[in-house]
Amino acid sequence: MLADLIDFDPASKVVSTREGKHKEFKQVFNKKAFSKYTKTIAAFSNTDGGVLIFGVADKPKRLVGVALQDFPDEAKWADRLEKDFDPEIAFSIKEYRQGEMIFVGVFVSRNIQRPVICKRTVTEKVEKKGVQKDIAVLQEGNVYYRYTGKTKPIRYLELAAILSERDERRLRSVLDNLEIMSKIGAEKVGIVDVTKSGQPGNEAKLYVSKETAKSLSFIDRANLVEEEGAPAYVVAGTVQINEVVERRIPDEEKVLPREAASQILPVLKQVFGDDIIFKASHLAKLSKGLGIRDANDSNERYFIYDKKFKRSYYRAAGVEHILASIQENPIDCLKMFGSRKTIEKYCVDDEKD
Repeated sequence: MLADLIDFDPASKVVSTREGKHKEFKQVFNKKAFSKYTKTIAAFSNTDGGVLIFGVADKPKRLVGVALQDFPDEAKWADRLEKDFDPEIAFSIKEYRQGEMIFVGVFVSRNIQRPVICKRTVTEKVEKKGVQKDIAVLQEGNVYYRYTGKTKPIRYLELAAILSERDERRLRSVLDNLEIMSKIGAEKVGIVDVTKSGQPGNEAKLYVSKETAKSLSFIDRANLVEEEGAPAYVVAGTVQINEVVERRIPDEEKVLPREAASQILPVLKQVFGDDIIFKASHLAKLSKGLGIRDANDSNERYFIYDKKFKRSYYRAAGVEHILASIQENPIDCLKMFGSRKTIEKYCVDDEKD
């Protein structure tokens, strides 16, 4: 339902939800502005995810809907994103109906391979005081990031954090693979490239030495083809995927949800007053809204789920990230975890101020 995505008055069609770090509204889809949309999507992808919503007019914000026949399908979005940015940006498109009107949301999650980098420069002609100028919409080499309600080239601190996270993830992956190799033997190990395995028509590639290949019973050695100068084996049987070795997280890095909530509450009281309530259940909603934890893809830099003991933990970096988000965009954060009554109370107070 559209009401799950934005707040609005059904009678007047006035939208009360504000644009922010994770939401941006557009009235219609304009083909000439395609790269402006991909720029916003890339920024969401480099930050914590977000949604681009089509069908909402500005000044005042009202529901107007879109003409669905004018809206490109997912294939065209994928082509344009691939042309403008690298690495690949995962996204999904959802349609919503409100009465006679149709709305479209382009959802994007935090990119595990970030930073996403602009591949080309795109300009548009703008006329000022009778003079036409070429203004850059996209700039090759730029990394775009989502700040409060705005998409901008990334600042040093945010870029440094992304690069640190990327290096930490790569090192963790190497250490995990070394642990697997030590347990089963380096001569029995292969490397699977799953970069594009989820795309239609693509397959995961398995890289093994010739000696290792001889011992693989699921490979049909007689069926050998040459692809770009390298041998490719054809799988003739099935392969069982065993659970990978899980990385151990030091106990001092684990913060229980209740403890994390108690650390965050004082900051919320500074922003909203002493009456604000914030418990572990509210923290779960807020962290999901910020893209820190998800049913299928949690950010291990911020949040950990221990499968063995079935317990959730926040890392110190996760608590700091939540605190920074609250200070940067308190109302958006409140809407992620607060009840309707609480949201109405503080939003009204905020508007009076």
